Amino acid sequence: MKPRTATETAIICAAGVLTVALVTIPFELSPSGSANHSAKGVTWLALTGVIALGLILGFRYLTTRKRAQLELTGSEQYRQLADEYRRLADMAITAQEHTDLKLGDVSVQLDYVREQNESLQKILKEVE
Repeated sequence: MKPRTATETAIICAAGVLTVALVTIPFELSPSGSANHSAKGVTWLALTGVIALGLILGFRYLTTRKRAQLELTGSEQYRQLADEYRRLADMAITAQEHTDLKLGDVSVQLDYVREQNESLQKILKEVE
């Protein structure tokens, strides 16, 4: 994962300072009797803000990770690997075709040798 930029770090720090300020200011400014009700509202507001910030940063992390995966699959290295695979597949097909041709030639030669052998055996039987 890449390090945060200065802008992202500043946003996180500002959100933290804002959260601390929202939580502590009501305790200092309000009278002791009504501080509890006001503090709860501000606390929930700050907590909601922190959760929203966490969700935004999590979403940003997931999109960055997905983008990195897409760049990896679309990169030049992937293309070179695919080209190499195609080249090797073509070579394998060519080698198989050559093998089939050679086997055909051997089969023809073997048939010729069998015919010669049969002919030779006929001649030997006639000579006996």
